[in-house]
Amino acid sequence: MAGKWNYKTHTYDAYDVPEGWHISMYENSLEAIINCAQCGCEMTFGSGYTSREIHSAYGMSYAVCVHCYTSEKNREKAAKEAEGKEDTDNA
Repeated sequence: MAGKWNYKTHTYDAYDVPEGWHISMYENSLEAIINCAQCGCEMTFGSGYTSREIHSAYGMSYAVCVHCYTSEKNREKAAKEAEGKEDTDNA
């Protein structure tokens, strides 16, 4: 079972991987073909990035493609900026 980080609630939401996807946290070969845990595109494990949002129940990150990793970084940045704005609005 995977969880996806929710920046608003600061908790994990249940995240179901579509049937047929092979998402991975670990492979014996960097050339193993897997699916991006976010969008499902096929990629080699070695070309993946450690997801900032999708984790196992034990906190291990799944692999995502470069495009999804960039989107995750942008969502994280936007959430941090929004929190900072809320903190200054409440001061």
